[in-house]
Amino acid sequence: MFRDFPELKPSKGKFRIIGIDKFEIPGEGHWVVADFDNRDEAIKKAKEMTRNASKDASDPSVATVFYAYDENGNYLGGEIHDVG
Repeated sequence: MFRDFPELKPSKGKFRIIGIDKFEIPGEGHWVVADFDNRDEAIKKAKEMTRNASKDASDPSVATVFYAYDENGNYLGGEIHDVG
């Protein structure tokens, strides 16, 4: 992800939540939400934000999602299908 959008890359040792508006044109509907020192906190917050956004969406397929990434661009979490 960061190869195409280097401005989204967090600082070394940080974990970043990225917001993605699935209704926008690909490559335009994303933004930095927050950086975290702790991996698990970033994942938990991303899932919480995605869950809240899906409640307000007309359909889950168009809901804004929030994903956590590490400094290398590896996806860490944010999907809510696995959250009870």
